[in-house]
Amino acid sequence: MRYYVCTLFPDMIHQIMGTSILGRAEKNGYISVNTVNIRDFSRKNSMRVDDYPYGGGAGMVMEPEPVYQAVQAALQRAEADRRAEASRRAADGRSAGAEQRAELDRRAAEPAQTEESREEKSTPSGRRTRVIYLTPQAKVLDQTLVEELAREEELVLLCGHYEGIDERVLQETVTDYVSIGDYVLTGGELGAAVLMDAVSRFVPGVLHNDESSQFESMQDNLLEYPHFTRPEEWHGRKVPPVLLTGDHGKIEEWRYQQAVARTQERRPDLLKNSFTLHTFWYGPQAAEEYAVCLHGRISRYGEIQNYNRNKLIRSRHVLGDQELLLFVEGAGADGDVPFEERFRNLYGTGKTLAWICSGGSLTEKKMAFLADRGFRLLGSSRYSGTETAEQVDLLALDIRKKALHLAGR
Repeated sequence: MRYYVCTLFPDMIHQIMGTSILGRAEKNGYISVNTVNIRDFSRKNSMRVDDYPYGGGAGMVMEPEPVYQAVQAALQRAEADRRAEASRRAADGRSAGAEQRAELDRRAAEPAQTEESREEKSTPSGRRTRVIYLTPQAKVLDQTLVEELAREEELVLLCGHYEGIDERVLQETVTDYVSIGDYVLTGGELGAAVLMDAVSRFVPGVLHNDESSQFESMQDNLLEYPHFTRPEEWHGRKVPPVLLTGDHGKIEEWRYQQAVARTQERRPDLLKNSFTLHTFWYGPQAAEEYAVCLHGRISRYGEIQNYNRNKLIRSRHVLGDQELLLFVEGAGADGDVPFEERFRNLYGTGKTLAWICSGGSLTEKKMAFLADRGFRLLGSSRYSGTETAEQVDLLALDIRKKALHLAGR
């Protein structure tokens, strides 16, 4: 992951990002933090980049031209780094797949873009480089957005100061507006550092334990459960007995209950957009493997049920408002028991969310059946059993984003 931070205070960014885990990650080449000093593009002898606001009012406003030139310089540097990376991969014989290598080579052979065309500059994957303005006038950064940003190869971060930045340059250069909370800081540098810290935790190699980035936080829109370590008793307070049993099923259930209770106590607002995941799979063994993998990427909690079992088919199940049902059907599974027959005793409330992953046929009939049974279909997808981990991650992120968006509505 490569970061390009447009700021009036480059030293502040490097001091924050150069320590602890992130400092080690940059030293080892997992991330790179580059800064562009907006003041370098001032046209005034005093090197000032601000002026009085039109219409009057307190404070000063950052001028558009220095900000624009700084962002363009960041994009130009990002382009040069992409080309250097493509050359390095070619020289080392490494690649991220034949298709991506071909795209990188094609872009490396292209002539440099003009300043007029630079605004539409895209990454090797075909997406425009995201330019993020840190501002309290935006959606608050959450874990889902963090994971989305972590899929990028590079990010340009724009830090404002004073009363803000001239609106015209924001309209021309910024792709995303992000806030770290409903309060005002003296500048965007701390917000940029928070964003880079959160995103970097999902960059492979930054953390030694993959589970630390996958499950420690708000992935389920729940606060984390309490943690305990040695000694077993401290100041008369003992570790909860269930954590000493070695029964992983009971431990996970305790952790889930604690996470819900803590969220209810400290952040009840999160619960309205949370959901409980139920994964029902049927068909050959490959369907179970895919179901377990996808379920684990969406949520660490919930249940996985084998709907090849006649006992489950005969049992009545009613799922509630803030629940998500993930169907994973294997190839040829409908030839045994039709979809409608298999789930004849399954009901939702009209707000219960559902997603179908099919190794066979996706039909309007199945979707209509679920709607009639009180399910709100988020979407559907096919799987072949040959999906890469990255493809599963992307699907899980898409499902979670849609579910969190609709869960409380």
